[in-house]
Amino acid sequence: MIPFTFRLFSHRKTVLSITTVACLLNFLCDAQPRAYSIVYSDNIKGGSAIFGNTLLQIIDGGGVNTIKMNDNSTNGNSVYGNNRENMEYADIDGTAGNGSVTRNSSSADLLLPAGTNTIKIARLYWGGYILKSEFDLTAGVNRKIKLRKGTSNVYADVTAIGIDLEDINSTSSQYQAYADVTEFIKNNGAGTYEAGNVPISAGSFSISGANGGWCIVVIYENQDFDFNSIRFYDGFQKVYTLNNLPSISVTLTGLNVPSGAIKAGDAKMGVVAWEGDANLKSDFLKINGHLFSNAKNPADNPWNGTITTNGVHVTTKNPNYTNQMGLDIDQFDVGLGYGISPGDNSINLEFGAEADRYFPGAFTFTIKMKDPGIILNKTVSDANNNNLAEANEVITYTFKGKNTGVGDANSVVITDTLPYAITYLPGSLNVIKCPGVSAGVKTDAPGDDIAEYIDNGSSKIVRFRLGTGSNGTTGGTLAATDSFEVEFKATVNDPGPGNSVPSLINIARIKAKSDANIDFVDDATAIINAEGGPLPVTLVSFTGNLLQDNKIKLTWATSMEINCSQYKVERSIDGRTFYEVATIAGNGTTPSVHSYSTIDDVSSTTGSVLYYRLKQMDLDKKGSFSKVIAVKIKNFNKQISISPNPFTNYLNINTEWNKNEIINVKVINVQGKEVIFKNIQMNKGLNYVSIEELSKLSAGNYFIQFISADERITRKITKE
Repeated sequence: MIPFTFRLFSHRKTVLSITTVACLLNFLCDAQPRAYSIVYSDNIKGGSAIFGNTLLQIIDGGGVNTIKMNDNSTNGNSVYGNNRENMEYADIDGTAGNGSVTRNSSSADLLLPAGTNTIKIARLYWGGYILKSEFDLTAGVNRKIKLRKGTSNVYADVTAIGIDLEDINSTSSQYQAYADVTEFIKNNGAGTYEAGNVPISAGSFSISGANGGWCIVVIYENQDFDFNSIRFYDGFQKVYTLNNLPSISVTLTGLNVPSGAIKAGDAKMGVVAWEGDANLKSDFLKINGHLFSNAKNPADNPWNGTITTNGVHVTTKNPNYTNQMGLDIDQFDVGLGYGISPGDNSINLEFGAEADRYFPGAFTFTIKMKDPGIILNKTVSDANNNNLAEANEVITYTFKGKNTGVGDANSVVITDTLPYAITYLPGSLNVIKCPGVSAGVKTDAPGDDIAEYIDNGSSKIVRFRLGTGSNGTTGGTLAATDSFEVEFKATVNDPGPGNSVPSLINIARIKAKSDANIDFVDDATAIINAEGGPLPVTLVSFTGNLLQDNKIKLTWATSMEINCSQYKVERSIDGRTFYEVATIAGNGTTPSVHSYSTIDDVSSTTGSVLYYRLKQMDLDKKGSFSKVIAVKIKNFNKQISISPNPFTNYLNINTEWNKNEIINVKVINVQGKEVIFKNIQMNKGLNYVSIEELSKLSAGNYFIQFISADERITRKITKE
């Protein structure tokens, strides 16, 4: 044989003209095949399913030879095939078929995950070997088969929208027909389906053994699932060594592999092929040049008439044989070992044969989409380096951040609205570092580069568009672990005689989209103080942390105190007007380290951020103020009840939500690693959510995060 390889190309969402390809194939083959093209392409929460069954079985001595039909149960290989065997119809509905006679029939189960499943597309395939003298596929009666839900309902007639036909010789052909059954599956859901009356020839043949069957490919959406990149292709090719065509190489385009590292189970492939024989070895499937195999699909015999999922025989069918004698329906993981990398837009499949003849018909790919984790930190420094804002002083705002997630952060934009008491310093937009962006000062004008300053009278806005591919109108992409640093400057306004400069508080927001087009946000607050000057104590730290039950814990530490009588903890909802919420006794004069804390109940407080400061009182009743800190409390507007906590296998979450939206729920261990991720539909009002994927977590403390387009809510949970 002379080795020969050719490639067929298809374009995403577009069926290419195959005229040129067909002419080439006509030279090589008995008839013209159909090039593979995309049937369905989308990024959705959901997955794919393929189910079906054979319609022929070996009959010996008046009964089914179950030994031959199940000989490949161990490793997928067999000493038996359909060639020269007496292949007769399987017909599980008998002769009546509930109102209509069927020449053959079999059933298989559509298995869908728990929850609400919305069928996006379902395509029915059927076919096999025919004698031309028995079946004219141009006749209307031979373009129809019967399909029903269950095994007792009245059959519906299904008419082919296309038929792929390949001549075996002058008297026989192999074919594949297909029809859209989306509405039928949508109306009937999961369960047992029965198909029959398929035009296929029965009997014993030596040129090509009798074979035939049916299958349905289903793409479904389920809001409890992760986002997946789902692609579904079909076509019809013959792989046959006697055609001087020992291998066929096909490139499928439009794959759109999401960003982020791919684990073994993150990418799944499904295949449908006709006329593969378990007793004929030396055929193969290569995925991006890597030889495919698993427990029931050997590397030298993957086209062996099996219906499997990850190397395990599917048993939810009737008749339930391990050898379909000419129909392969296999689904398997391809996340590792098959050269599928983040960002790939195509995949190469190579089909080989030495003695076997088979016809690949359809392929599905379901690849998990990974999320980014956008973190923004904002700091402000002053020219005098005393951490106080003074009139006419230049202050510098610095933004630092990172994509801490696994997937790409796309359309990345930082927006900062300046407080009224400062004035932007022209020409100070500066990129210190950012992937895909040239470092250096950017112009203030909008639209000409990645940064801009906008003063529309009512607000003053600084904006940076960051990441690879960012430009004057859109943000770019930050890959996993990418970090950035940008800055701008402003001048503190002179408040005039008799007035003091206020504390300067402003919040910046970073927004990004995942590969699934879900919004991710993070906010960062920068504060520089102006009142009262420094405390007469050495303040080592002052922080505020969110607790459960609508409480905030405030902690501070000192390394030296002079005449310190007490600390008054003050709270504000706007950063300007403060109210006392707690009083803690000081330690007079001491060079020792002292730590303090108090709990503030904010259950009746509204707003998204609270501001705190310490008022240190001397023994002589004089007071001085600390810096102001900001604590996000927007999550407290959403009452979240988590039980049981500690938990063992599951968590029940009750929450009051203020709008309809999809949020991300993450469980993170104490090392900061994401161990569980779910997308959940929240509805306005009371929501009940159950998270049941927790049994495999080891005992210890974790954090659960609820992330919407507006906020991030974190709660501590414990696994027993």
